[in-house]
Amino acid sequence: MTTYNAPRNLWQLFSHPEHAKKLMTEDYQLIDLQSMPEDEILKKKQLGMFEYMLKYIHKRDLLKVWAELLSKCPYAVLIDKEKNYLCIKALLWYTDAKLPEAQQKELERIISSHLSKEETVTIMRTIAQKYIDEGMQQGIIQGMEKGIEKGIEKGIEKGIEKGIEKGIEKGIEKGIEKGIEKEKAEIAQKMLANNMDHTLIAHITGLDISFIRTLKQCL
Repeated sequence: MTTYNAPRNLWQLFSHPEHAKKLMTEDYQLIDLQSMPEDEILKKKQLGMFEYMLKYIHKRDLLKVWAELLSKCPYAVLIDKEKNYLCIKALLWYTDAKLPEAQQKELERIISSHLSKEETVTIMRTIAQKYIDEGMQQGIIQGMEKGIEKGIEKGIEKGIEKGIEKGIEKGIEKGIEKGIEKEKAEIAQKMLANNMDHTLIAHITGLDISFIRTLKQCL
């Protein structure tokens, strides 16, 4: 005889039944950050960092918002450090598209004024890694397209099925490699244009420092 031990009440299936029932049956709370006092936002520590950015991101200069955020939330930044700067990295991802490329170096300076050089390098690598990841995705797409195209051509001679398979494999491999290297070089050029240190650029992108010097000569 089969015994069923699961509760037959929907709310009892949740770890916190009272919270689940309240969330799903009552009206949602509307939080108007624009009318919320700044002091009240800053009391929320890490959550306050996100709310502060959301409150001012469309009203003030973004660099000014970053400077104020790090100055007014020292305790939240200290807590974030214990979590490998999860909040700051997330905010960097969120604001990156809204910040002109010419202001990236100034943002790095603002962050470094509140954190150590090593911590700043680690965090700024988040931005660089974003472009590298995008390059990988683009490389995969281009590689598949080229791989299928070449695979079909060779497939006429040696078998369509085998040609497509090999073409896709080689195309993806080459596409990923070229996509990564191209994106790294473009990131390095942007950093050189902002007069960043060659050693720091090599550390962030993984490129050889001699190659970085060559890029500098081409600018």
